[in-house]
Amino acid sequence: MDFTDKTIIITGGTRGIGAAIVSAFCNARANIIVTGTKKTGIESIEVSDNQNNIQYHQLDYSSDESVKEFIHSVKKLDDIDVLINNAGVNKIESVTEISEDDWDWINAINLRGPFLLTQAVSKTMEKKNSGKIINIASIFGVVSKEKRAAYSSSKWGLIGFTKAAALDLAPFNVQVNAVSPGFVDTDLTRRIIGQENMKQLADSIPQGRLAKPDEIANVVLFLCSDLNTYITGQNIIVDGGFTSA
Repeated sequence: MDFTDKTIIITGGTRGIGAAIVSAFCNARANIIVTGTKKTGIESIEVSDNQNNIQYHQLDYSSDESVKEFIHSVKKLDDIDVLINNAGVNKIESVTEISEDDWDWINAINLRGPFLLTQAVSKTMEKKNSGKIINIASIFGVVSKEKRAAYSSSKWGLIGFTKAAALDLAPFNVQVNAVSPGFVDTDLTRRIIGQENMKQLADSIPQGRLAKPDEIANVVLFLCSDLNTYITGQNIIVDGGFTSA
């Protein structure tokens, strides 16, 4: 899949799934605008010699000023081919204990942020009568578990937003889809749950292992490519069969 001369915006692209998506598009020769919350953040991403085609922008969805600055820069772009709303946060806390501030923080980043950026880029995509938007949701927007009230609410909402936005943008040949990863083997996952829990988690997945970040990235790459001309408004679950068990 060749994305030469295509402009791709990827939020939260400095680690884990986001970094894998950046790497995949870089290797496909795209021009990439990647965001992260730090002043710099792409040095550790493994990419091809196409790294010169990556621009990094600091974006903090919890800061209205940061959001306004980034959206202003996006609106000045003449051409946007793909938007990938990947930035997201989570806090594991019981519904009886989670604070209003944490609830608002999670929803601001996981749901309000994708809405604002989709609204900004879709106007450019409407004018050129083409575009792809991918929202990175989660299996916890399809199923849930204890202490995930805020996170599941935001991801359930993101999937619903995906379907509604797909209907609004279909007349303009813009496909909008969600990708919902299951459990993914990232540095953050290993650090949080530990080696023993990783094994137990893998045993609960029908395929017997966690996903690799590039397996999620490959699904995103396909949905954004010219091979996809008719899939829109869908939530693609990539979980090794976990939610089917």
